[in-house]
Amino acid sequence: RQVPEFAEGHSSEFTPDMTPIILAAHTNNYELIKLLLTRGVSVPRPHAVRCACLQCAAGSEADGLRHSRSRLAVYRALASPCLVALASEDPFLTAFTLSCELCELSRVENEFKAEYEELSQQCKQFAKELLDQTRSTRELEIVLNYKEESDGAPEAPDAFNLERLKLAIKYHQKEFVAQPNCQQLLASLWYDGFPGWRRRHWAVKLVTCATLGLLFPLFSVCYLLAPRSRMAFFLRKPFIKFICHTASYLTFLFLLLLASQQIARTDPNMQGPSPTLVEWMILPWICRLIWAEIKQMWDGGFSEYVHDWWNLMDFVMNSLYLATISLKLVAYLKYSGSKAREQWEMWHPTLVAEALFAIANIFSSLRLISLFTANSHLGPLQISLGRMLLDILKFLFIYCLVLLAFANGLNQLYFYYETSAGQGNDTCKGIRCEKQNNAFSTLCNCLKHLFPSVSICVHLCPSGSICFHLFTSVSICFHLFPYVSICVHLFPSVSITSCNAFKNTVDHADIEWKFARTKLWMSYFEEGATLPPPFNIVPSPKSAWYLCRYVRACICP
Repeated sequence: RQVPEFAEGHSSEFTPDMTPIILAAHTNNYELIKLLLTRGVSVPRPHAVRCACLQCAAGSEADGLRHSRSRLAVYRALASPCLVALASEDPFLTAFTLSCELCELSRVENEFKAEYEELSQQCKQFAKELLDQTRSTRELEIVLNYKEESDGAPEAPDAFNLERLKLAIKYHQKEFVAQPNCQQLLASLWYDGFPGWRRRHWAVKLVTCATLGLLFPLFSVCYLLAPRSRMAFFLRKPFIKFICHTASYLTFLFLLLLASQQIARTDPNMQGPSPTLVEWMILPWICRLIWAEIKQMWDGGFSEYVHDWWNLMDFVMNSLYLATISLKLVAYLKYSGSKAREQWEMWHPTLVAEALFAIANIFSSLRLISLFTANSHLGPLQISLGRMLLDILKFLFIYCLVLLAFANGLNQLYFYYETSAGQGNDTCKGIRCEKQNNAFSTLCNCLKHLFPSVSICVHLCPSGSICFHLFTSVSICFHLFPYVSICVHLFPSVSITSCNAFKNTVDHADIEWKFARTKLWMSYFEEGATLPPPFNIVPSPKSAWYLCRYVRACICP
């Protein structure tokens, strides 16, 4: 095949920046790409999308369209599977980084968003299909354990660092992670020590998990006393570690339930009550949860930590527990004696602590949803609902705008009739009352009274009402608001079930779930954090040995 000459840029079919290797990459011509690469020809790497150098600034100012299309042509060539396979020493890493870079370009270059997203998906699919070529477990282990600075072989026959898989998770390569070969290897590592687990009856699985969960205190004590024993090695297995940590968290929730029942509380009117036995038992779990979040942030970095929504939920939950403990301590030191709760001040430390503790309990219970990822039935459902929730929040923003617009209009009509405290009519709930109730006298009151009016029937003309100003009190705004709100509520329901976003969520639910499940599994494959709360706050002999070795290394380097 002959390639036209582009040196002078006189061709009417191609632009001056279209080189032979770029055109060959566009057509995915393997032989021609290989020939050009052997002659030393390469595709020039474009500047970063946010580059502000003189060359990029001059190109954008001279002809912004040509500059953008030239960048798109180069990236279309770089995303060619044949070029990646022939020109890169590490095709997996090249596909990962290029896919991430193309995703960033799709967010910045909105005009070519569809093209960049297609190229990004092409890179992800190439990495996944390349992994399909592994024909044995040994080959798959070499690929997933490959380190860029090593020779590609695992450090030991039984060592699984899974560095390449961690890199795929970092770059959000969901197709690569959800690939069947990869998932089978991860499942064999996850169920290590339980051969044939998936073929067992569900009742046998349930009894086994319940038995292991009840024995987690025994396993933890054995690990503390003999960290090199057979029982300790059994506890280090990922599946056992997951069951023990789950059983520990369920115990924590049970203690929260006991605390909410006020079983050990003798005098509910005590202003500064001392902690009960149940609250003392809850304290070690709270300390451990806080320590686990600090350690996770230290190991993964702040940027990676805040990108996980569950971590943000943990941060809020732990902050509420810390605030509760602080307020209870202040109340215990500052107040003494009993007093009727009706006579307490509004911001009494005990009252605020009880409110924060209740909110923290809600977050703690909802945190169990994250464990649904481990289940093949609940996991895809959780992922689908989570993806749809983002779309619902976008429509909620539109509804808040409608609510604010009507509240502003009604406030403009009725703020003239504001009455002083004690002079209004608190029993009349309409908007035309003989004595006004200040329902729409301020913007905040408007928002407060409009929100429930969407689903609650509000009488606009109560019996005995008097109307002096017919034009301003006919309440067209208030009549119109429920209908507009219903339309705003129905629109997301119809659009979410019919638009492509819903279809994509359902079609990719399995891939999304396997990706989320892999992240959960990887957290238990890591060394450390073996003991579940509250046993992990007890210094073990292994920790003491590591501390002594660290101190010795610092003193005698």
